[in-house]
Amino acid sequence: GSELLIVDPDSFEPLPQGERGMILARGPSIFSGYLDPSKNPFRDVEGKKWYVTGDLGFLSPEGALTISGRLKRFVKIGGEMISLPAVEEALVSKWPPGEEGPVVAVEANEAEEGGRPELWLFTSNDVSLDDANAELKAKGFANVYRLTQRKTLDAIPLLGSGKTNYRELKTLMK
Repeated sequence: GSELLIVDPDSFEPLPQGERGMILARGPSIFSGYLDPSKNPFRDVEGKKWYVTGDLGFLSPEGALTISGRLKRFVKIGGEMISLPAVEEALVSKWPPGEEGPVVAVEANEAEEGGRPELWLFTSNDVSLDDANAELKAKGFANVYRLTQRKTLDAIPLLGSGKTNYRELKTLMK
């Protein structure tokens, strides 16, 4: 009894089947909201109330849902949605984690008004921007994915779960 709708993440306009966008859901199994009414995770689209999942994905011609990432780990550059996990995954295949944890991480610094967001490379190794960008190019990434800033750390910060602490990385982009 649940419904899914894929919409443009900026305009919330429904997208054609097969096109990637923000996943919205509605139905009897979807919760009705948070106790704090100021935190409203719902959006009205085409006269219906939809839960904004924060996930990106698309529906196949058969109606199967494919989740392709989280909106929080995407940044829009030059009109294109850049997947930070995809960039990071390409680099991790060249510079895999060691005993001390990850060697590389990627985060985006949102642009000042009228500016372009920057892609940052964080490394606990001697990975240069030139080497990282050459690796992205070799893996077929367009120039819009170009890393523009680099910061060397003693170690990539981790959460208790062992995953990269991207919030802490954001605080280091100054």
